[in-house]
Amino acid sequence: MSARAFNLPNLISLLRLAAVPVVGWLILHQRWEAACWLFLAAAVSDGIDGFLARWLKQMTPLGAALDSVADKALGLVTLVMLTLEQAIPMWVTLAILVRDTIIVLGAASYRGLAGHIEIHPTWLGKTHMAAEFTMLALVLGGLAGLLALEGWLEPLFTAVFVIAVVSGVQYVWIWSAKARRERTAAQLKRP
Repeated sequence: MSARAFNLPNLISLLRLAAVPVVGWLILHQRWEAACWLFLAAAVSDGIDGFLARWLKQMTPLGAALDSVADKALGLVTLVMLTLEQAIPMWVTLAILVRDTIIVLGAASYRGLAGHIEIHPTWLGKTHMAAEFTMLALVLGGLAGLLALEGWLEPLFTAVFVIAVVSGVQYVWIWSAKARRERTAAQLKRP
């Protein structure tokens, strides 16, 4: 891993992070087409920065953190703003927010118990992120008049809801098992 923190992949992550308030502002002012295209560019940049970091051998702890923060910020701001605009139902938004809150609190609790944490996204967790970002892009595209989504929104919202709930349950299951193993290992080490 390169120790050089200022590199092209990290710059792309920073640009994605900088796009977050702009996407929020565009949604607030109902500039749907601009919001849609900027959101799509930011979402695509997520794949680009990861690819470049691996290809150029420029993976850094800062880059991993920036990538995660930029992804979460982009998804959260877009989700909340579209919910406030009543373009996404509250029940979908709450499922996503509860899932993410449980994961963050669970990870913090585990770190407190074990003193360390290594997070590896599951296939279902990655599916959730893809489904969430796809939903956000499609809703923005629909609001921009770029897509006709009549009849597709309810099944889309239901699918994202189900994936969020199942993914959240999976993370609770996995991290609970890890916490039990850590607790058992700690008890065995005591004299």
